[in-house]
Amino acid sequence: MHRVARRALLIGVASILTTPLVCGPQTAQTLRRIGFLSSESADSEGGQLAQKLIPEALKQRGYVEGANLVIEWRWANGKTADLPTLAADLVRTKVDLIVARTNLPIQAAMQVTQAIPIVMLNGNFPVENGLVKALAKPGGNVTGTSYWASADVFGKHFQILKELVPHADRVAVLSNAHYSGSLQEQAILAVHKRAAAQLGLTVHYFEFRKPEEIGAALTAISASGIKTMLYTGDPIMRTRTAEIMAFLRDHRIAAIATIPTFAEAGGLAHYSPDAVGFYDRTASYIDRILKGARPSDLPVEEPARLELVINLVTAKAIGLTISPGLLQRADRVIEK
Repeated sequence: MHRVARRALLIGVASILTTPLVCGPQTAQTLRRIGFLSSESADSEGGQLAQKLIPEALKQRGYVEGANLVIEWRWANGKTADLPTLAADLVRTKVDLIVARTNLPIQAAMQVTQAIPIVMLNGNFPVENGLVKALAKPGGNVTGTSYWASADVFGKHFQILKELVPHADRVAVLSNAHYSGSLQEQAILAVHKRAAAQLGLTVHYFEFRKPEEIGAALTAISASGIKTMLYTGDPIMRTRTAEIMAFLRDHRIAAIATIPTFAEAGGLAHYSPDAVGFYDRTASYIDRILKGARPSDLPVEEPARLELVINLVTAKAIGLTISPGLLQRADRVIEK
């Protein structure tokens, strides 16, 4: 072989050997950057749960922080007025998608981008609140999981509360005034009114807008003498979880929550979707969108089932005897 031709051949072979092999999409090798937006604080119960479960669920799908994944966490710490600024910051960071937990963060993300996919984590009444066009065909750049798609379940909370405390005639509800007048709030209030009338209950609402206003709302509940409460677990409320739980304990108030883990934290009972399942389904949306699926084509998922959990330790502490029938219907009973 001619010396020049032989040299060209060797250079060609060396080039082939040193060129990285590309076999299909580089999903595992491509650095993905996702944003997370929440009204809560990083050290709240919900914040800690998100920081644990989202990376775990994504790792099961091949996304590992520090290797091919970066998560940009943004926390409003109960200051919902900061949400649009935090959402805009995520857009400037050039995230591939934004996970927004509950309605106010979802709406804040929608205000700053119509191009970046937004994955709802626990959206409430997403159609009525204009987050998506329809559950089956969301349209736009938003999809994900809906915590409550219907207000009807809120009547069930009152029914269970009446079974827990048969002599109850008044119920306190801590209410986030940011939602006052919304279609979601109107639907919930209508269900409250019907359920309360059927059960012989009067519902009293104690509003707040900011975390620092929750203490005054609790003081008003104490002054009212009401001994039963519906705990909605609004993200702003969760920035004051320890304060609220201490209040319930000190005033011997029987409370049922619409959110998971409330009974484990010392509350009397909760009737809610499974918390862990939401994060796994959210990771599934993230994975599909990063692989090319369009949010507009991914149906919004509703909770598969609700769980009733009763804390007998708390019941004993506040002087309640729970009926055997209700205990049998409970999915879990905490006894120690």
